[in-house]
Amino acid sequence: MKTVLFYRGFKRFTGGDLKVWDYFNHVREAPAHAAYVRLADDARWDESNPWWGSEDHVIRGDAQVDADVIFLSGVDWLYLDSSQRDDCSVPIINLIQHVWHACPNDRLGRYEFLPHRAIRICVSPEVTRALEHTGRVNGPIFTIPDAIDYESIARAALPERDVDLLIVAAKQPELGRAVERRLQQPERVLRLIDERIPRSELIGWLGRSRVTLFLPNPKEGFYLPAIEGMAAGTLVVCPDCIGNRSYCLPGVNCLLPAHSEDELVEAAEAALEGLPERRQMLESASLTARRHDLRHEREAFLPVLEKVDELWEAA
Repeated sequence: MKTVLFYRGFKRFTGGDLKVWDYFNHVREAPAHAAYVRLADDARWDESNPWWGSEDHVIRGDAQVDADVIFLSGVDWLYLDSSQRDDCSVPIINLIQHVWHACPNDRLGRYEFLPHRAIRICVSPEVTRALEHTGRVNGPIFTIPDAIDYESIARAALPERDVDLLIVAAKQPELGRAVERRLQQPERVLRLIDERIPRSELIGWLGRSRVTLFLPNPKEGFYLPAIEGMAAGTLVVCPDCIGNRSYCLPGVNCLLPAHSEDELVEAAEAALEGLPERRQMLESASLTARRHDLRHEREAFLPVLEKVDELWEAA
């Protein structure tokens, strides 16, 4: 058995943690591979932590495990000492989840990790292009688009929806509140989410809503909530955030307004008034979401894992 060791400094549940958890489970499904995670000493340990209930796979404190492969994402590089970062004796798989990795002014310093040797997996074509343009990447790059558990999200869809418009604005609460004020009308049922809520609750709201206006940051690596909305059967209205360009196709499976208050309101109004192509857009959105099912992500990742030693030697 080959041991793949993940590192996580879990503070609160984010989409980044969800995706690392998905890859952890991909490894668990891989033949002749075992997955373990080393959590930071100050990691939050409760039911919000994906590894809660998987204690046999969690390494904490002074416990040691001999890793054959190390899996890092985000700032997980900092859990390795400097000598390991510069010249690691075992292969490193580095999941790149944001275009900010390619920005010299990244506030988390992820740009500085690019010269470290690693086998990199980017969550969208946009992230891959951003990394390639830096000219700083040391090692091969693979593009494996982010994925979701399509069936579990689709089951949340209600045949009769009691919310006209859901506004998902935890990342941009002020903009969300401004848009809500302008979209309020008598007899229109609106729901604003302007703070972080458990993911299961968000999926539930998506399944109850006719239209969902998503307000991501202007720069994202992929933006999972929009693809989750497509799986849940709500009509997606989502501005361009770079990482969603490969799957948010305006007029085909969603509305893609500019990132301005006026255009967001205009697009939401159009969706609420009833687009003639609404049914076709929802069908296309469902097909898009199916193509981003976790099964496809796993099928793309496992061949990379199987030839990790070969890739590392060639890097």
